[in-house]
Amino acid sequence: MLKTHLKIVIILTLFLSCKEKTANKVSRKRNYIDNIKTEKQINDLISRIENNCYEIHVNDTLKYRNKYWQHLSDSLKVKPWAKADFDKNGLTDILVTSPSSYNYPIICILDKGNGYQIKRITRYVFQYCTLPVVSNDKIKYYFESKEDPDKWFEPSYLKQITLTYQFGDFIEENLNPANHKIEKIQYLTTGCYGSCPIFKLTINSDKSATWEAKRYNNIDNNEVTGNLITKVSDDKFNEIIDLLNYINFETLKDKYAVNWTDDQASILEITYDNGKVKKIYDYGLIGTFGLDRVYQLLFELRENQKWTK
Repeated sequence: MLKTHLKIVIILTLFLSCKEKTANKVSRKRNYIDNIKTEKQINDLISRIENNCYEIHVNDTLKYRNKYWQHLSDSLKVKPWAKADFDKNGLTDILVTSPSSYNYPIICILDKGNGYQIKRITRYVFQYCTLPVVSNDKIKYYFESKEDPDKWFEPSYLKQITLTYQFGDFIEENLNPANHKIEKIQYLTTGCYGSCPIFKLTINSDKSATWEAKRYNNIDNNEVTGNLITKVSDDKFNEIIDLLNYINFETLKDKYAVNWTDDQASILEITYDNGKVKKIYDYGLIGTFGLDRVYQLLFELRENQKWTK
């Protein structure tokens, strides 16, 4: 009798284990990227997707002008391209590194099923050398950093973060997201040497929102100005709230800045947990990968919501 019960327990355990693995596993489908074997195939694919992606040119070997980065690349076994299912949709994507090109660009070509999408991993205009290593459908990203960008005389150091595809883009992996109760989001942008959109967004916890469109808010080839209101859709509102908690905004720096001039700045102010306030000033709008994605979603609200005056 005991042996019978033991057999039943073992069978049930194996069944549940297999069921859990099946539920968590995405069905893989073979695609064109799976068949890519040469740098010419990749260059041709990039040209078909984006004609103005001129700075990307793939070689079958990585050659860095800097000896230190060449040594580091060799020791980390960085590859000119690496395949993985980054967005976990069952289709193989490809990460491409082009150190011989301008600004050391690194891009990821995502197969979305109904077409390709290019996501740029290197986002600085004047990009220092960076190195990507693909592991478990994520990117171990090595780059030079400074503790304080304002202190240009300080030596830089090598930093490594793990990038994962979440919320529609590559952001820093966080295994312990926060769970703050966000009461209000205010986002203000400044001008730049050009036509950067100048506006202020305010989003409340009840999803009501105001948009103060000041200048260069070109939507569908029409310049929008004045004060507008809307009720943010549930999906877009929840995406922004979940992303802010995922990147744990409370722990981020209060100030970020790129090392060039004439760029746009923004101020993100979040009221949360019964009146606490977190304010982030970001000159260049790329303080972190996660913040970059937050800004993108806030910019997009001007286009994907129904605003009225």
